[in-house]
Amino acid sequence: MQLEAAHAVEITKLVEYVDRKEDPLIQVVRTHQHNTDSAVLQTTRCIKTEVQRETRKMKDSIAEKTKVRWQGKRMHGQLQRNVDEKLVDIEQSYRWLKSGDIKGEIESTIVAAQDQAISTNYFKNKILKEETESKYRLCKQHDETIDHLTSGCPILSKNEYLMSYDKVCTHLHY
Repeated sequence: MQLEAAHAVEITKLVEYVDRKEDPLIQVVRTHQHNTDSAVLQTTRCIKTEVQRETRKMKDSIAEKTKVRWQGKRMHGQLQRNVDEKLVDIEQSYRWLKSGDIKGEIESTIVAAQDQAISTNYFKNKILKEETESKYRLCKQHDETIDHLTSGCPILSKNEYLMSYDKVCTHLHY
């Protein structure tokens, strides 16, 4: 089956090459193919459609397997699990990627934060298996995760979140 598929792909590529090329000798071959109802040309048209369909199936299968493997990872699958559980607004979460106006370093940091893969105490303890306390240093109540640092710490909520909120409101107001 794989040998037949490889043959079909090569035949399809050869016909596409002949159709595209502007060389005078190739044009003669192209004219001959179009003037005669060649079996190769007809077969290629049928094969091309089938190859495209099979290629799409393989790509979809590979993408699905990659997604399942990614979701199976404790840290790196968190964003996808949150998206699947409808805890995250997909459009808002990926809008910054579509705008394309941030540097690569910043983009990689944002993705790492979304995946909870920034070097926090929790990450060092649970993922890197270092002998360090996983609790956040300020509140000592919860694990030091990105989610906890950005929105769940009772100590930070008294001051830091409010100041951050005020800064955003200042920019919106003026």
